Amino acid sequence: MEIGYSWDVGLLRELNEDSILCVRFDIKAASRLVSAGLFAVADGMGGHNAGEIASDLAIRTFYSSCLSELLGEPPAAPLSALATAFNEANRKVLDCASDRNLRGMGTTLTAALVIEGDLYVVHVGDSRCYIINDRETLQVTKDHSVVQELVDAGVITSEQARSHPRRNELTRVLGYYRDVVPDLYYMKLYAGDDILICSDGLCSVLSSDKIAAAVLSSPSPSQACMDLTAQANLAGGPDNISVIIARPDNLPSWQAVVAAETTIRRL
Repeated sequence: MEIGYSWDVGLLRELNEDSILCVRFDIKAASRLVSAGLFAVADGMGGHNAGEIASDLAIRTFYSSCLSELLGEPPAAPLSALATAFNEANRKVLDCASDRNLRGMGTTLTAALVIEGDLYVVHVGDSRCYIINDRETLQVTKDHSVVQELVDAGVITSEQARSHPRRNELTRVLGYYRDVVPDLYYMKLYAGDDILICSDGLCSVLSSDKIAAAVLSSPSPSQACMDLTAQANLAGGPDNISVIIARPDNLPSWQAVVAAETTIRRL
């Protein structure tokens, strides 16, 4: 699996309140060891340096809990492991927010677990996960934000959402309430799929089409991350910019799977 990442403060912020996670490990699946990857972006919020603390604490707790679940005996199912790790991270941030100096802190959290050709995602907030290939750009996650609700209601367009005055208002985050329900996703991966996770410092200033174009035109995930960060800064760099791209290898081709399924249906 080829991996690239970029973590940039942007042009207008003094402090980077984003935290990221990129880790590869082996996991037992169907009685054999296979390679896996765990990737996450957390975009913190809160006064002073509380946002930085919230995102860092969430990422560290999520990572520790998720691997403990996945590598335990017996190992937890992937989506169950992600949900348990999310709940543990939420509890940890909420408990720390009882400190009056950290009151009101919270964070987004979007994480992807890749096990061979399977993608598992847990998500809360407005950081995003995409699958990008030469056929389509698929936004896996859906923003938990006021502007997304306006888009869903047909009041504004996705283009207008990027400059809307309420674009920074989130409807669901980690660390504000004891019971926070994350979105969970599962998808199959095919040859040519790139998995991209980013904070809104990227997707709030660059359209999905521009993000995809940069990924598809770059020779490697690392170069794509650097190109996307540069483009976000050229667009003003109003926020911290975090981006991770994972490119799994040895995946079945989409065409071969479609052909096989068509043959089965005809039979």
